[in-house]
Amino acid sequence: MTKHLSVLIVAVALLFFGVAISAQADAHRDLIRISGVHPDQIQDIELLGVVLNGIEHGNIIAEAGCDQEAQLGKMGYSVELITHNIDEVYCKNSKTFTPYAWYMPYTHYRDTMVTIAQNNSSFIRLETLGYSASSRQILIMKFSDNPNIHENEPGVHFEANIHGDEAITFANHMEMVKYLASNYGTDTLVTRLINEREIWIAPLVNPDGYEGHHRRNNNNVDLNRNWGWTWGDASAPGASPMSEPESRAFLYHFWRHPVVLDASYHSGTEYISYPWSYQRYDSIPEKRLVHFLSQRYSSYNSYPYGQGATGMYPFNGSTKDYDYGTSGTMSWSIEIHITKWPDASQIVPTFNLNRGAMLELAHHGAQGIHGIITDAVTGRPVHAQVWVSPCNWPSFNDTALGDYHRFYLPGTYEVTFRSPGYCDTTVSDVIVPNSGDSAVTVNVQLTPDINVPLFGFRVVYNRYVSTSSNHTYPNSALGEHDGQAFQLESGKYVCIDMDKPIHDQTGVDFTVYRSSGSGSATVQGANSWLGQWVNIGTANSPETSFDLSSTSLDSVRYLKLTASGTFYFDAIEGVNYTGIEEQNKTLQSIPLSFHLKPNPCAGPVRFSFNRKPEQNLLIYAPTGRLVRTLAPSKILVWNRLDNSNRPVPAGVYFARLDHSNASPVRVIIAR
Repeated sequence: MTKHLSVLIVAVALLFFGVAISAQADAHRDLIRISGVHPDQIQDIELLGVVLNGIEHGNIIAEAGCDQEAQLGKMGYSVELITHNIDEVYCKNSKTFTPYAWYMPYTHYRDTMVTIAQNNSSFIRLETLGYSASSRQILIMKFSDNPNIHENEPGVHFEANIHGDEAITFANHMEMVKYLASNYGTDTLVTRLINEREIWIAPLVNPDGYEGHHRRNNNNVDLNRNWGWTWGDASAPGASPMSEPESRAFLYHFWRHPVVLDASYHSGTEYISYPWSYQRYDSIPEKRLVHFLSQRYSSYNSYPYGQGATGMYPFNGSTKDYDYGTSGTMSWSIEIHITKWPDASQIVPTFNLNRGAMLELAHHGAQGIHGIITDAVTGRPVHAQVWVSPCNWPSFNDTALGDYHRFYLPGTYEVTFRSPGYCDTTVSDVIVPNSGDSAVTVNVQLTPDINVPLFGFRVVYNRYVSTSSNHTYPNSALGEHDGQAFQLESGKYVCIDMDKPIHDQTGVDFTVYRSSGSGSATVQGANSWLGQWVNIGTANSPETSFDLSSTSLDSVRYLKLTASGTFYFDAIEGVNYTGIEEQNKTLQSIPLSFHLKPNPCAGPVRFSFNRKPEQNLLIYAPTGRLVRTLAPSKILVWNRLDNSNRPVPAGVYFARLDHSNASPVRVIIAR
């Protein structure tokens, strides 16, 4: 039996073990049409808890409960019933199947992904990115000719079902998984793409929502409102930017594996939505690029395309805005069916509409400007920003190999490479050819310079601003001070990653620059983007300097600014103390390791590290439930209490460092 045939047999065999998915426990919702809505009022309707599917001839297609429909009527809107109890329709459709495709329950999905990966291990690797709010695995599948190593190849990311009730997207991506697995080695296009790209597919971003037939995760958060580019002022955005385990799982994945193109799939309408969704001001810096790719996708299925806030409706905290805003990734929310959970007979036709378009995106992932960025002295990879003129929007290279990949159309460009503590390197007359893969390679070596300060490297998150009048971007605060500023409004905040820690030295450690105005900003620091935040002081002048010796911090990597009045945030510059940086490089070159004793144990467990880790140590139960979080220290003691200070029962537990790819260590608690 061939490995490709076994994929099909497993998929068909699992059909006979289907389990009905439970219907949503909440009161039923109707599918409705809302008319008489001005574009400025759309966001207010969503804040009522109404689920907006899309725009049809100027009317809003939405899902709402009876109380919400009554509220809409009182507000003066015309409400027309399309389908009574749409939840019941979704539940009925979830139980349908065909001999070729179906809506498999979560456990069958998990087992199928494992089986496909095991049967095709030469070009597939399955990873668990993390666990959902209810401890279900969040899986992603990598397709590559060398799946277990990172290569200097462009990455392309496809994800689905961030909204749990948009099940046709999950089924579509499972069809793509099966298609790639079955056609590698026989289909020329599939084989070439897998050999020359790193293709990532995550069919089930929100397994709890899918299993429970509801839009949000099991913390009642809309995961497509939880991301940190203009976070807030949305329906169910979460307690803070990227507060949810599902969001953080993908955030860390993207930081480890930067991609060129990222498509998040939705349903409820048909539309190819590109940034921005948070504002109707049509200002995406590299619109020509994302517009071209959207047009190529649409050529396969005739889906309309355009800016999300104008072609659909405005909202904050979307994945696509975050991916493009903070990383320069060409990104979309792609709506592929007017029904979120259609009958299973629609799965294959929907996939047939999207298969060629998805392969087209994967093909264009190799187009543009590529290369490796290294240190001119040591030859080691340097984490750097890549700015392509004339648009000048940053992207970032991979930290392990130093490779970067930017999609660009044929033409002549100027590319600047920038990293804290290094001299800028600008390469002019970079020509992307109009032939072959339309790709050009530009490798660069950056020269370290003690006179170049540390500076704001990446935006981690920011709270929403008033987009009707404020068209500035947080990225304006990156790099050295240059008079270009992010207009941080009163009460709003932004978190900046300096990439390298600023150490406490004698005198000034860093300076915050304000380009104009008289506003001020509270400055807080931490060595994790999650906090704990320590107050450092207030920036209230064009140049405000800070000394960490007045705080409990001996170093700081992340800085959070919260404005009082309008603060025109130009830059942060830290002292570049090369001596300490070189010591840290030497220390960081030694692999981080730890051992524990006693094991098994009846009392406290002592974890000893060869050096102080920068991340928390996490203790998990075998089910994947997080039991205990221990703050970074060279020696950690777990007193066998969980995060609620309750004793844990005897049994097997697993310890691992947060954000680490290393295998977890087993801890045995004796009776």
